[in-house]
Amino acid sequence: MSLTLTKALVFGSMLAAGALSASSAFAYHANPVNTTFTATGPTSMTALGVPIPCTSTFVLVTDGSGNVRVTAASFSGSRVCSDLKAMNLPWTVSISSLTIATIQGVSVTTPFGMRCAGNVGATVDNSKSEITLNGSLGTCTVNGTLSVTPTFSISN
Repeated sequence: MSLTLTKALVFGSMLAAGALSASSAFAYHANPVNTTFTATGPTSMTALGVPIPCTSTFVLVTDGSGNVRVTAASFSGSRVCSDLKAMNLPWTVSISSLTIATIQGVSVTTPFGMRCAGNVGATVDNSKSEITLNGSLGTCTVNGTLSVTPTFSISN
């Protein structure tokens, strides 16, 4: 093997190793790790064109790598809210930037017998420890701003 070919192989291997290790450096994660959070606030779901304003409470859990799951969800404020049921928990949270996340696999049944399911977009305000929901769950919509305790943030 020639010296030029050997150098090219070594350089190529170094580039590949650098690219692989750099990808984890750009991964986003929640802080602090290994923590249980409560996210609570006013939300509104619209199902069959009917708005359902509620106070929603979600339990979020981070693992040792800062990955997030929603492990519980409850709704209060009226009888209709109390009859909303969160299904298929835990829901996985995919973080794509310092302020943007997607809650995946969300499923809620309504008292009208309707199932609202899909992924919900979320915006994270790190300075206020707030999460704003805004998205569609099939034919339903959901929006609202939740305060998170203890303090929650995203970093990379």
